[in-house]
Amino acid sequence: MKNNTLKIVDKFPYPGSRYKRLGPQSGEEFKDYLYKNLKSIYGAEFNKNLDNIVLIDLDGTQGYGSSFLEEGFGGLIRSGVPYKLVKSLRIKTEEEPELYEEIQEYIDDEYSKL
Repeated sequence: MKNNTLKIVDKFPYPGSRYKRLGPQSGEEFKDYLYKNLKSIYGAEFNKNLDNIVLIDLDGTQGYGSSFLEEGFGGLIRSGVPYKLVKSLRIKTEEEPELYEEIQEYIDDEYSKL
């Protein structure tokens, strides 16, 4: 089993709005970043190396807007990443522990639309 940590502050220290067209460090860019990394870890079909653990470390940024997080995590479901894989992501958020439940709602809400 391999642990993979994505420290979000390194790429998105100032999380922005939902879409790229609205400015830098958008939720759309965040989703693309997560998607690319998950594809690299789990393979093109997201079905290899399923014993890997991916930790998304949200701490250290200037805060998150709901549209950024919804696009990032709900967007993974819309992009075809399997629900079970997205739900298996470990979320580290010691600075804002309420974000964990918020993110789970975005994932579950998007999955319920499938």
